[in-house]
Amino acid sequence: MARLLTSLVVLSVHCAATLAFSVSSSPSQTVNGIGASGAWWPNDVYQFPDSVREQVAELLFGQSGAGLTSYRYNIGAGGSGVSNPTRAPQTFYVSPGQYNWSADAAGVYFLQKAAQANVPQLTAFINSAPPAMTSNGRACGGNLVDGQIQAFAQYITDVIAHFRDEGIHFTHVSPMNEPDDTFGSCGQEGMQVTPQQRANVVNTLRTTLDNAGLQSVGIMADESSSTGNFLPEASQWLPQVRKGALAAVSHHQYGFNNDATVAQLGSTGRSLSGVDTWFTEICCFTAASSSQKSNPAAALTYGAAYEPTMVGALQLGQLVYQSFTQAQDAHFDFWTALSNEIGCSPLNNPSCVTTANTNGWNDGLIYYDSSFASNRNTAVYQTKRLFLMKHLAQFIWLGSTRFGVSGLPSNVVGMAFKSSSSQSTPIGSARASLILMNMGTSATSVTPSQAGLGNFAGGAVTSSSTDWQTFGASSSVSLPGLSITTLLFN
Repeated sequence: MARLLTSLVVLSVHCAATLAFSVSSSPSQTVNGIGASGAWWPNDVYQFPDSVREQVAELLFGQSGAGLTSYRYNIGAGGSGVSNPTRAPQTFYVSPGQYNWSADAAGVYFLQKAAQANVPQLTAFINSAPPAMTSNGRACGGNLVDGQIQAFAQYITDVIAHFRDEGIHFTHVSPMNEPDDTFGSCGQEGMQVTPQQRANVVNTLRTTLDNAGLQSVGIMADESSSTGNFLPEASQWLPQVRKGALAAVSHHQYGFNNDATVAQLGSTGRSLSGVDTWFTEICCFTAASSSQKSNPAAALTYGAAYEPTMVGALQLGQLVYQSFTQAQDAHFDFWTALSNEIGCSPLNNPSCVTTANTNGWNDGLIYYDSSFASNRNTAVYQTKRLFLMKHLAQFIWLGSTRFGVSGLPSNVVGMAFKSSSSQSTPIGSARASLILMNMGTSATSVTPSQAGLGNFAGGAVTSSSTDWQTFGASSSVSLPGLSITTLLFN
């Protein structure tokens, strides 16, 4: 059986060296949303018993779970040419203006669960247009055809309007995903959209949405795969986007670039567009040097690794920290919420789901057995990354403002957030939060009153020994080695 979220208990405070720190009085960006995507895994998990599907929905969207404030629904293209059936979502598209609304029951099920849980941000994103609109007539390996851009925009609009009529309101739409790649290997859906096409796609979609009464649906683009691709291409399309057509400049970070390059991405995106930058996908990270694989602060690169422990959680934490403090992104989404890439057999070795290996991939918050169809193992397995995301989603409120934190030792990174109104949390109401990640193995104590964020009201901690513990107000709080701790203030 999967581990459930740990019940709330009181955190004991022990002695450690106390550090001095301060929170800046200068506001940074406004933050809007923490989430993950529903790409691919619903095709598998929809086959699980109802009780497991409900458990997954609660773990992702419920307040006893991560309480994600953003969910990305993948509008599938039918998977023509895709070699992996799990990565070939069904499509609603039949022909121009004709749709099969009973398609993609798996993806729609979890979209409905997100809507029922009142997840405030729902994004519809597209890896590929229907094959009739691509250069090779497939859902991978081709290009979006210039003459099909209007039809593509109408198709997206029709899908969003259908869900509006069903009571599901998308707040955002992303019409292209990593358009710098054709995905010619066809391991998944994907298409190339050239820089010269991207502004036309955004402008045409904006007009089509507006004509359908969907003015409230914001468009994001272009979900470039890396900073190295975004920077030289941004000037080729962003200036041609009509004012008001774009709600956010979205990007991925598979180049795992340094702070200066990431900061350049954020400033370039905002200066060329006049809107916020959003970080909308990352996964599959591992230490760039194998000798640093147990160091959560190590430089990262793309590669195979299954790291479900606090090391993997804090590696993700450093990417979030870089996104918010360097790129100054206003939003952060992980890639797939669930994955079957454990790299081991839970039935043969139950402890392997909590142990790092080099065969799996860091592409999920929750995992399931890739052999479920034959061995009937439909348990789901939580990683420490899920609890990191719980800290972020439940304590970085939509519309809150980030403030810098200084004076922390080199092994501790911190971010402060203030809300204009009192927010409900699993611990009680709060107006400010201070999220501290201890990348070192030794405990360090902090004095909450130094933050100057109001009256300390308690907090929550995730560490190697506990998934989720809450604690009350005190004069000093210990940050365990390899942990994420959130302090709340009112």
